[in-house]
Amino acid sequence: MKKLSNREIKNIELQILLRFDEFCKKNKLRYYLAGGTLLGAIRHKGFIPWDDDIDVCMPRPDFMKLLQIWIDDNEYCIKSYFLNNIPFPFAKIVNLNTQIDRLYGNEDKNIWIDIVPVDGLPEDIKEVKKIYRICNIYRKLLVLNYAKLGEGKTLLKKYMKYILKPIAVIYGEKRLIDKINKLALKYPYETSKYVGIITWGLYGSGERMLKSEFEKYAEAEFEGYKFPIYSCWNSYLQNVYGNYMELPPEEKRKTHDMTVYYLEDK
Repeated sequence: MKKLSNREIKNIELQILLRFDEFCKKNKLRYYLAGGTLLGAIRHKGFIPWDDDIDVCMPRPDFMKLLQIWIDDNEYCIKSYFLNNIPFPFAKIVNLNTQIDRLYGNEDKNIWIDIVPVDGLPEDIKEVKKIYRICNIYRKLLVLNYAKLGEGKTLLKKYMKYILKPIAVIYGEKRLIDKINKLALKYPYETSKYVGIITWGLYGSGERMLKSEFEKYAEAEFEGYKFPIYSCWNSYLQNVYGNYMELPPEEKRKTHDMTVYYLEDK
């Protein structure tokens, strides 16, 4: 096995994205750069320097179709709760020739890109905030199922895991994912005026967008290639990050704390 540098990890992720982009174009599936990847495209024309993953989003109908028609090969595999091969309410395309060792959790085995569905949201902003608040609780409990005991960025987090992880495990990952999906699907994408990433929406009500603006196509450069973004990217980034062109302080520049190997003899 060969240990990969941060640059090599990012290049493998970019190759997954290009493979995904090719497949979506061929099959007329809509997708857009999302989260930190969208921010990286706008602010850096590529990866955020200290970031080490790629996020894309898809309207729920396109997301479900992707799960139905994607064909795995010896290098790339799609994973999702709906396919019974990962315990998360979204999807990942992974490179099977890689192996990950993570410091704080063991949920990921291979280098990946995240593919999150975009679902309908209500017009009442109070209801939107409630959906995200409840979903955030379920999501934190779900992640606790895969936390490594005895590890943590602070002493408090390290010891709280001994208390909270058993509760999360007893509640059960299936029940948690079903709760998250129920919230996400409450307002159908097709008939909603507003939409947003709910299942893994880390930014609360700031995720909400007008569907008419979300679906309007634009493009941005990312690592020398052009990829689709939604037309309301500016207001979205402002809602999520505030002054998004300003770099955050160094203590907030987080990575996934992982060591990655390439399986040369696979």
